[in-house]
Amino acid sequence: MQLLRVTAFAVACVLAPPPPASAQISPSAAWSCEFANSATDCGFYLQAAASNRAAVVGPGRDGSTAIELTTHLGDIDIAGSDSNERADLALSPSSRYCNQGQDEWWAHSLMFPPSYVAPPAGAVWNWGALFDFHNSSSGGGQPNFMVYATPTGLELHMAGGATTVNRPTDPGYYSIAIGPIAKNVWYDFVYHVKWSSGSDGLFQAWLNGRQVMNYSGPNLYVGQSCYLKLANYHTPLGVPISVIHSRVVRGTTQADVQIGSGGTPPPTVPVPNVVGQTQATATSAITGAGLTRGAVAHQSSSMVASGSVISESPAAGADVVRGSAVNLVVSTGGDISSGGGGGGTFDAFTLAALLSYLMGGLWRARRSRSLASTLTFRPGLAHGRRCRC
Repeated sequence: MQLLRVTAFAVACVLAPPPPASAQISPSAAWSCEFANSATDCGFYLQAAASNRAAVVGPGRDGSTAIELTTHLGDIDIAGSDSNERADLALSPSSRYCNQGQDEWWAHSLMFPPSYVAPPAGAVWNWGALFDFHNSSSGGGQPNFMVYATPTGLELHMAGGATTVNRPTDPGYYSIAIGPIAKNVWYDFVYHVKWSSGSDGLFQAWLNGRQVMNYSGPNLYVGQSCYLKLANYHTPLGVPISVIHSRVVRGTTQADVQIGSGGTPPPTVPVPNVVGQTQATATSAITGAGLTRGAVAHQSSSMVASGSVISESPAAGADVVRGSAVNLVVSTGGDISSGGGGGGTFDAFTLAALLSYLMGGLWRARRSRSLASTLTFRPGLAHGRRCRC
């Protein structure tokens, strides 16, 4: 990834007063932005090839508006992006946030629209920066915190300490994978941060109510502060790329920033029934219902076809917060194998026929005690075939 270099700031280093709180934003929040009028609401400024790269869209996460950032082919050399494409919104550094010793809570929501193209795997490492707290110096280095898209999913990255971090192998670098990229659903992030360039730094992260990171250590560079960026910064992929940001909130407590803190509970949706469907079909049904596909475990089964869903959690019909993860257990198939070295197999129907035959024999044995002395069980038949299910 090319080093991020920050150009001279175009606006004064102040935060605009917070807009009126919506039903979902606590009146106790120290600052918030839902882009009710334009991309430059709340003190943000645009780093993009043209002003039309940022557009107010709706609905937002919990209000009527959000901001969509779009890159077009050739949107390079933007605020130090070199050959990579960028359409970012930046909030200037301020004494009110992101400084040594300050303890803060943040929240923001992110959506990948249906047209979004995730970074593909290939000979060139493709990536995308989606949200970051960027170090304040113009001398380069990785952001202090970043939500990062990769060919394998989403990751959270940290960097800080006495020396500038440029590579994953440098001291002070940390990353963690947090799950797949799903389109047309909201990712609700909440962060608790104690900013520090020393070992007493803290960065905790939650995604859709589930804690995904608990980092202790430096999260600022020595002698620097940081500033907020809503990002759409990525390797060029040959097509326009869009991401949507909504509901950016800062506070002093978790209650100040969490969804529902304004008194209205977050929207819920029922979990669809995907048991028996293929993993791909189940994933489509889950994302289509406004949820995200969570962890996928695999288990052998002779009763469920390979590649199909055995079970889901939460269960079908449960009401969960929109954007929540649904975990799946997917079948790898299975058979009833011979334990006697013959190499034969039974499918489920053959096993059922065998058991029916044996049970019929037992029933006839009870009807005629005279058969009891001649009826025997042959272990090689009844017990010599093992079930791998």
